[in-house]
Amino acid sequence: MNIKVADTIDQKSYARIAELLFEYNLSKTQEFQNEINKSIEIIIRDEQNEIVGGLYGRSIWGTLEINKCVVIPKNRNEGIGRKLIIEAEKEAKNRNCRFISLNTFSFQAPEFYEKLGFEKIGTETDFPKGLEKRYYRKKL
Repeated sequence: MNIKVADTIDQKSYARIAELLFEYNLSKTQEFQNEINKSIEIIIRDEQNEIVGGLYGRSIWGTLEINKCVVIPKNRNEGIGRKLIIEAEKEAKNRNCRFISLNTFSFQAPEFYEKLGFEKIGTETDFPKGLEKRYYRKKL
């Protein structure tokens, strides 16, 4: 056996690992084969066509999983984040998702998600050191 550790990602190797995991997951989740499993991108731009906020994630097995959600600092507290989440909820419902899930660090926006009806379902303490990573879920 040969073990390689690197700080850059070889795209061919990454694609193969993703394929192997996909095949395994497929073998264990036959009852979810009719679910809509695809990526989501929601982008909000200003009048100059500059990105002021965005959201990325995917729907998988009946849950819309938000992986990234951000609003640029100068446009925070203008309702843009709320608009991103509302659009994500609409699309989740269109995809017949039953939940939306996400995680955020304690220094990011946990109160924002709680105000929008997300329930904290877990906490990873001391990640990063002295802070927390929090896991949220919202039933649709």
